[in-house]
Amino acid sequence: MKEGEHRVKSLILWLAAAALTVACFVFQNKTGPTYPLEGTVDTARGPVRFKFLRSEEIGTPLQLVLREPVPAGVAGQVRWRRYRSNDDWRTTAMAPDTFRFTRRGNAEELRGVGARLPSLPERAGKYEFYVDLDDGTGMKSVTGERPIFARYKAPVPVSVLYPHILVVFFSMTLAVRTALAALTGGQVRRLLPATIGSLLLGAFALGPLVQRYAFGVWWSGFPYGYDWTDNKVVVALAVTLAVYFIPHSIFGSEYDYRRGAGHGTAG
Repeated sequence: MKEGEHRVKSLILWLAAAALTVACFVFQNKTGPTYPLEGTVDTARGPVRFKFLRSEEIGTPLQLVLREPVPAGVAGQVRWRRYRSNDDWRTTAMAPDTFRFTRRGNAEELRGVGARLPSLPERAGKYEFYVDLDDGTGMKSVTGERPIFARYKAPVPVSVLYPHILVVFFSMTLAVRTALAALTGGQVRRLLPATIGSLLLGAFALGPLVQRYAFGVWWSGFPYGYDWTDNKVVVALAVTLAVYFIPHSIFGSEYDYRRGAGHGTAG
């Protein structure tokens, strides 16, 4: 392959790796508990948009809001209690107000009808709650029979959080790029050490530091807990190391002179 063609191929693979990484991060972000539950529910009075926080810092009330414009004749309430507790269910009526949402250093103010649940003082303390709407036909839960969960954590400095996110993003891009190189017959000898190094930095150095700030522990995966975010990076490291220690080009392209042909080669 000519030098120019090699560079174009490499650029395409880097762009593909970055695109796949962004797609994975968007999925993780949307499905993770730090992302608010947002959506629209239909009522007899018209559609109602909502935004419910599912993660908050200790010292800040948990804010749940039906976003303006809320159709006339629609009322709301929140049924809530601490998760895994013997608490009785409590009910808080939703009322018009301005609500402030802060996430990863970004603030947003929303007008609407909502409620604030008191902050939990414990790290990893959780609420379970239902948001009920009454459109004149009776109270109905926005999520049906499924409760919504919200978890509290201690503040994590942005000087720790942002480097962790950037390094993890870079590490995943490297990992995908390495896989694409292997699949297309490219060189992985230089990519693998960089992938392993960035994985160790993001998941085993900065990751535990974020965990320490947020929940007061360095590690909550096996054997100390069941956090699959912690567990999966161990599996990822093991797989990456296993790939790295497979001898280079073993069972690779080979010409067979007895058959006048080979595998992995045009001859």
